[in-house]
Amino acid sequence: MSTYIEKTENHYSSLTKGLKKVANHLLQDPTIFAIHPAKKIGELIGVSETMIIRFCYSIGFEGFSALQKEIRKSLMTITSSTNIKSTHSNHFTNELIIDRELINKNVNNIDIEDIHKAIDIILESQKIIVSGYYQSYSFAHWLYFNLNYILGNTSLYRPESDARLLELLPKKSCIIVFSFYRYALDTIKFAKDAKEQGLKVLAFTDSKVSPIAEYADTIIPIQVDNHSIFRKGPITLSVINALLHELLIKVDHVEETTSTFKYFIKENSIEN
Repeated sequence: MSTYIEKTENHYSSLTKGLKKVANHLLQDPTIFAIHPAKKIGELIGVSETMIIRFCYSIGFEGFSALQKEIRKSLMTITSSTNIKSTHSNHFTNELIIDRELINKNVNNIDIEDIHKAIDIILESQKIIVSGYYQSYSFAHWLYFNLNYILGNTSLYRPESDARLLELLPKKSCIIVFSFYRYALDTIKFAKDAKEQGLKVLAFTDSKVSPIAEYADTIIPIQVDNHSIFRKGPITLSVINALLHELLIKVDHVEETTSTFKYFIKENSIEN
């Protein structure tokens, strides 16, 4: 049985602009749909009560009550899964356990086909550009460094000096972007410009219907139970590392020495 998230994502492309607005709010903040009546939700997000109800029918529910019931059940399940922290007496251990639970949740929900599509795009590209703004910069830097270490053809996008970068890239290039809730406009514009240049766009984001999705050829969705900048860190880095390991399996020349090795002390290179 499909969850409300899956139903929303499956029907998203066929929704009107107004219904997409409801969908985006639902995916970004399901709590308001769990605790408020349809009229109040409409007031909070700037649509009519009728549109909230229309949205429910559009994604396959028999009305608002049915949608609200499923959301409440889903949120209770999430709360239940993180209540394991109450058995430990310190916050440090609790936070590690919550991160572990979130990773487990993503393991169960991630589509391996999305990973394989992403790897194919990466391996077929002559040049790879990785971009992330604000908190996502750390994710972008980690992926860029390790991809360049493996493939030798990856750069980190720096907007202050790379203004015309997209125009100079080979046609067989790809852009990898990180875009999470609050969705930096510069990231979305960068992906849009890349798409218009005919480049492949790969996006790490928190929903298959996030604003960046419109311009992405492949999406790797990362589920985060809340919008905390701390909570998204471990799971995002874990997904990146898993992708890198999967990439290594497919790369034939991993043992070849690339120019990136100059950054490290080589064995026996230091005289005693």
